[in-house]
Amino acid sequence: TPIMDRPDRIPPSRFDLHLLDIDSHTMWMVELLDCRHGRVLLMDTLWDEVIMCEPITGEQRRLTVPPEFVRNRFTGAVLCAAIDHDHVHGSCHSSPFNVVLISALGGNNQPIACVYSSETGEWGDIIPSSVSFELFYDHTPGLLVGNALYWLLDSIGHDILKFDLDKQSLAVIRGPPLTNDFRHGSHCIIQAGDCAIGFAILSYPHLQMWQRNINFHGVATWVLWKTIDMRMIIGLPKQIQGKRTLMRRILGYLEDSDEILLSVGRGAYKVQLKSKKSKKLCENSYLTRYHSFNSFYPPVGTFIAGGCDGNDACYTR
Repeated sequence: TPIMDRPDRIPPSRFDLHLLDIDSHTMWMVELLDCRHGRVLLMDTLWDEVIMCEPITGEQRRLTVPPEFVRNRFTGAVLCAAIDHDHVHGSCHSSPFNVVLISALGGNNQPIACVYSSETGEWGDIIPSSVSFELFYDHTPGLLVGNALYWLLDSIGHDILKFDLDKQSLAVIRGPPLTNDFRHGSHCIIQAGDCAIGFAILSYPHLQMWQRNINFHGVATWVLWKTIDMRMIIGLPKQIQGKRTLMRRILGYLEDSDEILLSVGRGAYKVQLKSKKSKKLCENSYLTRYHSFNSFYPPVGTFIAGGCDGNDACYTR
């Protein structure tokens, strides 16, 4: 739903992903996997395909997944592949892109990875993992930090899957040593200071933020980075005495702006961790996962029909 006035308003038609088959009047069944650098990655649940979309330009590509991947049992990420020093991510409409898929192979829980390059138009070699672990399949978006992608491995544990884009390798990172008060809290992966990987866990009223440091000998340790009292966040609903406790949980993390998305009661809120301010995004009785979509393009000499000079939106499912 557009929330800005013209000329900054984005018409709903701009986000039409063309999933309706006009001839048969049937809708493609898809799952939202990822959004990054102005692109959206979807999984076609009926066919062994992923769909890369650019809602602002209308470009769409269907990619047949490698045969080694188990049908509908994978997660993935899309990212810009431009390496120019003056390139700014977000205006990536004409830049090459990569799609990364992660899947469990057979019944031995040894995941595999594969990377698609738009420059070659082909999938690369299958990248195996030497470690067995359970992959989390609720399509929680991965996090890009530096030149590596990270995913939570399961819904109740705190282990993290790392895919190194330079080394083309998979690894498992043990999560921080949480106390009993936070062990069963709502959690997500975040970017900490100095482009390090971090971990946030909400056990109301406190939000703990951990940072993973690596010393000169390559030994990694987790340190407690920050603890935030969520009662001090401006704009979040307060606890109402005598009534049912408001449910609070983390929906996701916005890697471009260092913000977390929270489900509080029936509403979704965006919380800026530095300013400790929040903004209500919407109200809905059924909230699952939110994916941040951020894109822009130069206004001078550029015109996209039905578009605007700048845009920022959220996809929800």
